[in-house]
Amino acid sequence: QGGSGRARIEEVAPLPESLTRDRLKEVMTYNAVLLEKELLPIKEAAARQRQSGTQVQVDPRALAAVQGRISAQVHAKYGVTDEQVMAAVEKFGARDDPGFKAILQRIAQALNGALA
Repeated sequence: QGGSGRARIEEVAPLPESLTRDRLKEVMTYNAVLLEKELLPIKEAAARQRQSGTQVQVDPRALAAVQGRISAQVHAKYGVTDEQVMAAVEKFGARDDPGFKAILQRIAQALNGALA
């Protein structure tokens, strides 16, 4: 059944031949760098909220704006959409691939740091 799921994903977001496993790693690393940079102001605001004793609240619109800016920059540099990146993650089994572990952890840490 897993194979049919992958086929469906690629039908929704056909993968360019240039989006190889190594290129996916490069795209994800670029994504992580942008995420860390873009989330810094949100992270700093959350730290200020914590210091003042108020409950940390992150504006979902701010997160959506960050995601939009990152998507645009990834598309401008690599010519791929979020959907194509996610389809490549599935195709190459990146979630379970030790070669992707460090970059996935970096992305998770950037997100957790901003939202925690």
